[in-house]
Amino acid sequence: MQALERSFSSNDWITIVLVACLVLVAVAKVIYESRFVDFAELLVNEKYLLKSNKDIRFENPFNLILFTVQFFSISLFIYVTFRELGVETDASSFLLYVRIVLAYVVFVSLKFFIERMLAVLFNGEHELNTYQFSKLSYRSYFALLLLPVNAVFIYALKPGFITICIIVGIFLVFNVISLFNTYRRYENMIYNNLFYFILYLCALEIAPYFILYKVFSFI
Repeated sequence: MQALERSFSSNDWITIVLVACLVLVAVAKVIYESRFVDFAELLVNEKYLLKSNKDIRFENPFNLILFTVQFFSISLFIYVTFRELGVETDASSFLLYVRIVLAYVVFVSLKFFIERMLAVLFNGEHELNTYQFSKLSYRSYFALLLLPVNAVFIYALKPGFITICIIVGIFLVFNVISLFNTYRRYENMIYNNLFYFILYLCALEIAPYFILYKVFSFI
């Protein structure tokens, strides 16, 4: 009989990523308990956004923790999607994840700073701060929900194409909700500048995702 080499992929680094995210969430809950409770009720009411809008500071430690978890969690889901859909790559599993994290961070950061530059040019910094904070908060909330989903997909069940599409659809719903809630507060300003609003949607809300898709297609 000829011996066959058994190949397997280690999930040790994935375990470290998941544990690190859970530790960050626990730290945020312990140190900022009242704020975390408001954040946990984000889908039920907008108390968290209303309180935070009075003093929006993206460099606040609580926000930075949530943003970090968002980057790790969403990138991990993208990695799982790549793996389960059989996307071919010459990179190792960990290197592929690192590339995804870097691509996602660069994408979000560039989009963030481009929007801020436009806000400075058109004197709309306050409105933009509210808009950006709302979007990032909903995405961070979605990222927290993804943590147990990622764990199930990695250690228990293999997600099918339909399951992945459903989760992507939920992510899009979160984005639509954040956009709707923000636009509702500034509907008069939007109606008075409808052309620029449509231009903004096409240039900074639709086009970047096509660019992101092209970036991931070359990973």
